[in-house]
Amino acid sequence: MNTETTYRVGLIGTGRKGNGHARGYVANPRTELVAAADPDPSNLAIFLERFAVESYDDYHEMLRVEGLDIAAPILPVKPNPGVVIDCARAGVKAIYCEKPMAASLDEADRMVEETSSRGIAFASGDAYRNMPQHWKVKALIDSGELGPVQSINLYQPTNEISGGGCQGLSVLRLFADDADVEWVTGWCADDPWSDDDQNMGGYIRFANGIEGYVHTKPSPRDGIEVVCEKGVYHTGWYGGHLWRGTSRGGEFVEDATFFDEFGGTDYGWVTPSGRRQRGGIQSIVEAIDNGTEPRCSGDNMRKVLEIAIGFRESHRNGYSAVRFPIEDRSLKILPKPGRLLNKKEVYGEEAYAEMIAGAAEKPIAGAALD
Repeated sequence: MNTETTYRVGLIGTGRKGNGHARGYVANPRTELVAAADPDPSNLAIFLERFAVESYDDYHEMLRVEGLDIAAPILPVKPNPGVVIDCARAGVKAIYCEKPMAASLDEADRMVEETSSRGIAFASGDAYRNMPQHWKVKALIDSGELGPVQSINLYQPTNEISGGGCQGLSVLRLFADDADVEWVTGWCADDPWSDDDQNMGGYIRFANGIEGYVHTKPSPRDGIEVVCEKGVYHTGWYGGHLWRGTSRGGEFVEDATFFDEFGGTDYGWVTPSGRRQRGGIQSIVEAIDNGTEPRCSGDNMRKVLEIAIGFRESHRNGYSAVRFPIEDRSLKILPKPGRLLNKKEVYGEEAYAEMIAGAAEKPIAGAALD
């Protein structure tokens, strides 16, 4: 593969988040944003003021005409599975959609099958998992310097474990070496009999023996803490620390220079929010180049959704253990309306006009939108 190849990108969905992804593709020297599709003429008009690309009101036509390498559906959750599958069948090299990628396990299964069976790189989410500092720590762990991972604490008070909470669960899976889950026990903060997204927590037993704990109550310890035999890594996502030690109960010393390349501060490091999006786009480029999985793959997001559903099913069954894989693939979590449906429909024309105007006004090199 010629690593100087420039990949042609077509965006599907030119709303608030679509503007953010478009800036990322424009900023990457290996990607060329050539087209965008949206049935909403006002959204598309605002987008075209910012980006000089071919425009379509029907994404099927864009896929047929443009000879795309990367399809980027940046859509509400409800239509996303069908559009991702259409993109896969159109013969693109890669698909990079947003999170959560689907509501049900069955939808997620079909998306992964349609892409993996065709050898298409499939990524999901402008995600913390794409941030390079986590992968530097992962490489250090893989080298054996910190000893094996013993347990992982995710401090995640959120009202949507599938929406925003998929971020933390994705990083937790990374440091569990993306091992299969054997079983989980868990609980919901609200109604376990509701399919709506909500705050959930619990215990995850991975097949490699690593234990994960998802804490749901607010505390000063935000983010994720990876406890190894000879070290501890803590990150609040945009800053963090690495400590090293030699024995149980002994003194641990901070490695004050480990994160210098990411911008060292008194808090260890602080990285611009745009870095996670830039990392995600670079990851999809490298996945095409090398035939590897993107850092935050669709398969990862499918397994994250399964963990969340497992927590809820455990609560529904008297907090009993839920064995994986979950047999009933019709089970689902319905994201918040602003993620499940078109935001303009949910929030109204006036409020959405302010959102998308703000997105379009941000500079191309600016921070990614959450």
